[in-house]
Amino acid sequence: MREHMRTILLAGLVIIMIFAFAGCSGSDTDQKSTSESTESQTTTETTTETGEADGYDIMEGFKLQENGSELLLYGNDFLLIMPNDDEWGYEQTSPSNLEIYYKEAREDGFGGHLVTIMAFDPEDESYVDFPDYAVAGTGKNVNKKFIALFPTDVQFNPEDSEQEEEYMELYNHVKKISEGMANSPFQTADSD
Repeated sequence: MREHMRTILLAGLVIIMIFAFAGCSGSDTDQKSTSESTESQTTTETTTETGEADGYDIMEGFKLQENGSELLLYGNDFLLIMPNDDEWGYEQTSPSNLEIYYKEAREDGFGGHLVTIMAFDPEDESYVDFPDYAVAGTGKNVNKKFIALFPTDVQFNPEDSEQEEEYMELYNHVKKISEGMANSPFQTADSD
């Protein structure tokens, strides 16, 4: 009889715990849902501020074209001229951002970041807070202002002189990006 009572009490305790956890779980779900809703609103506001909510995709119409020692990278209303070699790569990091990097440094865990091309709405000047940037050009066909954001820290293995030399050669090439500069490797249909 005692054994039977113990089993009933244990079963009752298990049922009480199940209901208790179910109640806690519901309030946690409500908090999580509220949190996700807040995060969603924040993401939407940030996306709208950076101009990504308008459906712009920096890689729309993407094409690579060889032109002798140059490789022409066509994006959405811009052209970036890079050396025609396998030392650099690219990655779309968001709908409005394209990162260009030095492959060997990235593979070795040193970043390899050379420049990020960012598309902004014309009235958005939040880029002025960036530590090292240049206005690359204006894409009037897509109503975007392109900004070149450069790294401010070492992006290659400082103990590898060959890596440093190759990185600096590419970096000096992209560092010429600037609106109105005659030898800028970045152009839009509206460039002079």
